[in-house]
Amino acid sequence: MKNTPRGFTLIELVTVIILVGILSITLFSRLGSAGVVPIQSGRDDLIAALFFAQQQAMMRSNISLVLTANSISVNENGNPIRVSNDFYPLTMPTGVALPALTLTYDKLGRISAATQIVLTGSGNSSGVTATIQVDASGYAYAQ
Repeated sequence: MKNTPRGFTLIELVTVIILVGILSITLFSRLGSAGVVPIQSGRDDLIAALFFAQQQAMMRSNISLVLTANSISVNENGNPIRVSNDFYPLTMPTGVALPALTLTYDKLGRISAATQIVLTGSGNSSGVTATIQVDASGYAYAQ
């Protein structure tokens, strides 16, 4: 009988593991775009501001949410509302643009008509968008 070795050597196993690691890093870096993260962060900040504005409208008078190209502000009588030690306006992450828009809330937290807000990306986030639907009831959700 011949004595033939069975299995793989340690060098062969380490080489295969290194090659699989390099291929997986290359593949995952192309699948998950880093440009999506600022848009998702901006979307979450906007939804939080929409809910905050709605809650403030049910407690106070003359509440509005004002969007500019790169900031969100929740105002009472035209002045930004103070939250803890921070003030609005909240600046959007770099690479995220908002439409210019003002939503005015009534005492029940409603706005006059349903609105769709689209966040668009620029720079590394170019081509990436996020859409938020705001119902006339003031309820906001991502689409």
